[in-house]
Amino acid sequence: MANQTEQQLNISNQDNLNGLDNQLPILSFLKRPKNKNPKKSLNSKQYEQQNCDYQIEVINHKIVEKQFTIYQIKVTYGSLYWIFQTRYSLLEGLHSKLNKDVSQRLTKFPEKRLFGNMDQHFVQKRKIEINQYLKSLIQYGKNEKPVKDFIKQSQKAAIEINDPCELKHFKLDL
Repeated sequence: MANQTEQQLNISNQDNLNGLDNQLPILSFLKRPKNKNPKKSLNSKQYEQQNCDYQIEVINHKIVEKQFTIYQIKVTYGSLYWIFQTRYSLLEGLHSKLNKDVSQRLTKFPEKRLFGNMDQHFVQKRKIEINQYLKSLIQYGKNEKPVKDFIKQSQKAAIEINDPCELKHFKLDL
């Protein structure tokens, strides 16, 4: 008799729950028919990169044979980053290709100097100005074609690329 009463109680509780699950938003999705064309889910790398912006910074500079300065620039996009080298003249070329509306919003492009451009104080100052300029370029001009091309070319010319998602996982033999 106790078993029969317990079974009736379970059936009664089950009926109550069945009436409630249509009202509870958390459970109502369980009874929905499955979508025949489910949305493709992004892997973690795609998700991370879809929800982030580029970051850029000048990390170093080097005077080559007292003739010109090379700037090392690091571009970060999610967990991916690469480092490339460029000269002032190439950045000046990029700046000249920009739309006037965009260039007006950017930090002032560093000045050009014909004499004294290898002076350590001047090179250090220019490095800081280029860094500020590039940060504003990524902030305000990232949708411009010349900027997109610049980013693509910088990745192709990278001297170092770090993509943690490309690391191979391995199992240790213990």
